[in-house]
Amino acid sequence: MRVVAIVGTAVLFFVMGLALGGSELGGGLGKQAANLAGRATSAALETVAERGDIDTRELVLLENPRVLATVAKIGGFGGEFSRAVAMNMFSRLPEAIEDAREKSRIVELGPRSYLLRLPIVNAVFFDTDVGGVLVDTGMGPAGPAILDLIRSVSDKPLNTIIYTHGHVDHAYGTWAIMEAGETPEIIAHADLPRRFERYFKLRGSIAQYMSQPEGQLPLGPDDVVWPTRTFHDRLELEIGGETFVLQHHRGETDDQLYVWVPGRGALASADYYQGFLPNAGNGKRVQRHVEDWAVALREMADLEPKILLPAHGEGSTDTAQIQRDFRRLAEAFESIAQQTIDGLNRGLRKDEVVRNVKLPEHLANDHKLREHYVSVQDVAKMVVKQYTGWWDDWPSHWTPTDSITLSRSVIEEMGGMERFSERTREIMQTDLRLASQYADWAFEADRTDPLAQELVIDVYRERILDPNCRTQEALAYIDAMTAARQAQIDAARLR
Repeated sequence: MRVVAIVGTAVLFFVMGLALGGSELGGGLGKQAANLAGRATSAALETVAERGDIDTRELVLLENPRVLATVAKIGGFGGEFSRAVAMNMFSRLPEAIEDAREKSRIVELGPRSYLLRLPIVNAVFFDTDVGGVLVDTGMGPAGPAILDLIRSVSDKPLNTIIYTHGHVDHAYGTWAIMEAGETPEIIAHADLPRRFERYFKLRGSIAQYMSQPEGQLPLGPDDVVWPTRTFHDRLELEIGGETFVLQHHRGETDDQLYVWVPGRGALASADYYQGFLPNAGNGKRVQRHVEDWAVALREMADLEPKILLPAHGEGSTDTAQIQRDFRRLAEAFESIAQQTIDGLNRGLRKDEVVRNVKLPEHLANDHKLREHYVSVQDVAKMVVKQYTGWWDDWPSHWTPTDSITLSRSVIEEMGGMERFSERTREIMQTDLRLASQYADWAFEADRTDPLAQELVIDVYRERILDPNCRTQEALAYIDAMTAARQAQIDAARLR
C-alpha cells in the first residue's frame, strides 16, 4: 500500500481562499471537487487504494465528500489553487512548475509596483531605474513563473531579492532566477539562515507536519539559495534613487520583516496581515510572537500606506481601510496576550487560562478577524508556550503513565471495547470534544480493533462537520481518520 502524507497540505490550500480569493479560487476549487466527486463514484475504492493508485488520505476524502465540502468553507489565503504546487512545495518538478506558470498573474497596484499572484502565495516586484527589486520568491515550483511575470513588465536585470522570512512559500523559488543568470543581492534578517539549517536538521519532522514528501526537503546548504547580506533590526537601501526600508519584528517567525517604500507609499507586509485571524496559534509550528506581531501591525498602520502588497490575498489602495484592519488585528493580539498573561499571573491552570480568553465584543464579529485558520484559544496557547514550560499544571502529567496503559485501563474499567464504543457514540450526540478523547483512547488501546477504527473515523468526521472547526484542527482530524482508515486497509490485506 502506498501511503504518502502529502494530501493534507494539498487539502489545506485546496480549501483556503474563498474568504480572500473570492471566485478566483472558488472556480478552481469547484473543478477539483468535481474531480474528486467523479472518482468517488467509481467502484471498489478500497481495492484501488490497496493497489496503490491513490493514497489513504485521498481515499478518506473520496469516501467522505461532506468533509471536503465542509473544509472548503473554512477560510483562505487567496490565489488560485494548484494541487501540483501544494503537494510539492519544496520541489522543482516539471508538472508543478508548469501548473504554477499557468496559474500565476501579475497585478499593478501602483506605478511600477506589482503584486505577483502565485498559487497560494504572493510575491512583490518593484521596477526601479537600475533594475528590479523582488520581495519573496514563492515555493520551489514557482520560481520560473516569477521570472516570467517579471519579464512581462521589465527587461532590466534583477537588482535585489528580499526574503521577508524563510518559510517554504517565501524563499524557495530563487533557484530559477539564479539559473537564469541573474545576480541579485539577496537580503534577509540575520535569523533566516538558522531557519534553513533547522529544515536540514529536522527534515523528517518538518515533512510530517507540513505533509510534504520527505525526499523533496532540502538535505543541506547546496539545496537552498542563501542570503548574501543579512541585518538585525532595520536596514535602509538606496536602489535607483529610491529608499527601501527593511524593518524586522518577530511575528509568524523570528526572522520576519516588512518592506516599506516611502517614495511610493508602498508596503510589502509579508505574513503580518492575511485578512483573517492569522497563523499565530498553529499547534504544528514553532513559536509565534504575538505581542511583537501587534507592534509591527501598529507600526505599519502608522506609515499610512497608499498601497498594500500582502503575501497572501488581494492588495489594497485604501489607506484608511488598511490602517483600520491592521490596528484592529493588533488590538486583538494585544487583548489575547494580556488576557493570557493575566490568567497565568492569577495562578490558573493553563487549560483554564486558555479557555477563558475571548475577543472583546467590538472585535468578536469583525469579518477580518474571523477564526477560520486558527482560533482565539489557539493563539492564547502560543502565548502560554512562549512564557511557560512544557508542564500543563496537571500533577499526574509531570511523570504520567504511558498512553497505551492509560487507554487500555480506561476501556477495561468501562467494560471492554464494545461497551466503550457504544458509550462513546452516545457521548457524540452531546459532547464531540469528549467523544474525541474517548476515540483516541480506543485507537491507542488497540489499533487493530475494528470498533476502534470505525469510531475514530466517525468521531473525527463529525468534528470536521462541526461549524466551529478551524482549518488547522480539521487537518489534524483528517490525519486521525487517515490513520484509522489505513489500519482498516492493513487488516483487510491480511485477511
